[in-house]
Amino acid sequence: MTKRNFTLPAFLAFVLLLAGCTGRNQPESSDRDDTSGIAELPAKRTPEASFHIKRYEKALFELDKANLKAELEAIRPGFSVFLGKGNFSQDDISQISSFIADENNKAAFAEVLKRFPDLKELSTRLKKAYENYARETGVQFSPNTYTYISGYDFQYPIKYADTVMIIALDMYLGSDFEMYKKMGIPNYISSRYTPAHIIPDCMKEIAYPHIPEKKGPYTLLDAMIEQGKLYHFVKKLSPDVPDHIVAGFSKEQLKWCSDNESNLWQFIIENELLYSSDSKPMSMFMVDGPFTSSFSQDSPSRTGAWLGWQIVNAYMKKNNTPLLQMTDIENSREILEKSGYKPRKK
Repeated sequence: MTKRNFTLPAFLAFVLLLAGCTGRNQPESSDRDDTSGIAELPAKRTPEASFHIKRYEKALFELDKANLKAELEAIRPGFSVFLGKGNFSQDDISQISSFIADENNKAAFAEVLKRFPDLKELSTRLKKAYENYARETGVQFSPNTYTYISGYDFQYPIKYADTVMIIALDMYLGSDFEMYKKMGIPNYISSRYTPAHIIPDCMKEIAYPHIPEKKGPYTLLDAMIEQGKLYHFVKKLSPDVPDHIVAGFSKEQLKWCSDNESNLWQFIIENELLYSSDSKPMSMFMVDGPFTSSFSQDSPSRTGAWLGWQIVNAYMKKNNTPLLQMTDIENSREILEKSGYKPRKK
């Protein structure tokens, strides 16, 4: 798993890219790489008693376009993570104006207002998840949280760095959102672009820094356990999120995994794939797709990640290890051996 050490670019730094390729980014099925940018993040702070999410998309798209520069200056204090602190050049204003006027972005904003008329429920649930993280770590935790229109950032719908969490609401408009279809996004991917996936996606971003990179050969078991740690972390911080949402499956796909857990495990063991570093088993069990090859088309892809979750769950149940102590274990075989994992045939 690639370390995800984000620095959050000021909005003017990435709007130049978005204005040129709005709606053209395509989702990737592999684990995402690091990004870099130039931004000055807010200093660490004590969490506020009243948590709320700041809606940059509303502030931006509802500006008076005829007086854009002055309007941007007015909202800058509350959204410096997007707008930076320097003076706006005429090119900056033109780029932002183009971004706001882009038809795809306008369609996204209109749909965001329909799907997210307010963020009360999201705020309540996210605040609770942050509190759960603080309880697990013993560290005060309440990042400044924002929503925005990203220009369909399929690669990074959630950006998190230390004291800032940014949520691209245009990436959670429901699998039936027409723009996703127009852009040719497969249903097995767009099925995860729903409001229900926001919380687990945020928790995954928080989890990544706690999962160490594997040194040396990277095996199928390593990949399985890393994803298992990720899913366990998410479920621990947001226990109300259904398991199929955590795994990125449908309910039917989760049932298929449960019914076929023993068959999946037996296939991996009998074909000696568990400690293989070959790309073929990694692709078969860990990469996104419509289903897991060599199995029924009713199966989901990434079944290896789901098996890794079951192994980690078994380990935690048997060993009662603190969450961050478990995620810090680099030896995947140690987790497997101490888990006593042995799926039963159904």
